[in-house]
Amino acid sequence: MREEHPVVLIAPDHIPEELGGSYADACRALELEPEPGGYAVYLIDELNTRAILVSADTAPLRETKPDLRPGDHAWFAANRVAIMSVLTSPGVVGLRLGWPVELGGDPRCQFCRDPEPAWVYEGADVRVRLGKPLLDIGPPDVLGTDVVGVMDWTTCQACHELIQASEPASYQQLLQRYGDELPPMPLQAAWREFWINHRRRARPCLRPPWTAARRRRMAHDIRTHWTDWRARFPLDQVTFTGEPLPELAGMDAALDAARTYLDDPPPFGRVRAYPATDAAPELVRADGNDWSLIGALGDDPAAFALLDSAPETLHPARGPQTTILLRGLALLAHSS
Repeated sequence: MREEHPVVLIAPDHIPEELGGSYADACRALELEPEPGGYAVYLIDELNTRAILVSADTAPLRETKPDLRPGDHAWFAANRVAIMSVLTSPGVVGLRLGWPVELGGDPRCQFCRDPEPAWVYEGADVRVRLGKPLLDIGPPDVLGTDVVGVMDWTTCQACHELIQASEPASYQQLLQRYGDELPPMPLQAAWREFWINHRRRARPCLRPPWTAARRRRMAHDIRTHWTDWRARFPLDQVTFTGEPLPELAGMDAALDAARTYLDDPPPFGRVRAYPATDAAPELVRADGNDWSLIGALGDDPAAFALLDSAPETLHPARGPQTTILLRGLALLAHSS
C-alpha cells in the first residue's frame, strides 16, 4: 500500500497543466463549482480502489509551500494520517471512485500499474477478501487491483508475456513487477487465483473513446515530450498549403480561435509558455472549448492541433502565419 498519495491544488492561480485551460475549465472537467478559494484534490490509490477526495480547504497545501507563485507547479503528497484528517474536516466537498482521465484515471496494468495496457483477459471471476480500504469505500471483494466483480484483467506487454510463459519463475517475476515491494498478501491471493484458473487467451486492448479529457491529456503529453512527437511525425514530410480545404475546416477554426486570443486575452491558464531546455525549444500551449494547440518556437517554428471533432488526429501547422501566432501567444503567456 502507498505510504503517500499525490495531491493537486486547483485554484484560480494554479491550474494543473494536465487539465489545461482556465480555472473554470478545470472545475468544469471535474464537475466542481469554481469557488474562489479553489480545491485540494487527493488522489488515493490503495489495493482495489482509486478514488479522489476533494476538499475546499487548500490552506494545508499552501502552507507547505509558502513561496508558491501563481502558475507554479502545484502537486503535493499526503500520507494516510493527513488524508484521514482531511476526511473528517468541514472542508470536504466529496469523495468519488476513480480518477479523472487527465490525472491518470485510464485503465492500467493490473499487475505493474503501467498506464499503457496492451492486452485484456476477459471475464475472470476472482474473489479474495481484501478487507477495508483506506477510506472505507468500495466493496471488499476484488478481482485484481482496481475493480470488483467479474472483470477484464488488463495487462501491459511485459506482464502479458510473463503470463503467457506459464512457468513458476514467470509468476515470481510478475510479483516483482509490482514495485519496490511485493504486492500485499490479499493481492497476491487474487493474482494467484487468476494465474491458476483464468489465464485464457488474451485480446489486444481497444483504445478508449476519444473525449475532451483525452484530448487534454494528449496535449499535455505532446508538450512534455515534444522532441519525441516531432520525431514520430516529421513535418518535413507534410505539404502545407494556404488554400482552404474542407477536411481542414476544424483546424482552421481552431487557429482562428487561437488568433482571437491575441486581441481578446482569455482567462488565465488558457495560454501557457514554457522556456527552452536542452531537450526542447521554447514551447507554447493554448486551449479552447474543443481544441488544443501545442507549438514550438526556436529555429523551426511549428505546431500540432488536437480537435474534439477529429479523434486522435494530429493536425500540423507551419509557416509564417503559424510563427506569428506562436510568438504572439508566447508574449501573451509571459504577460499574464
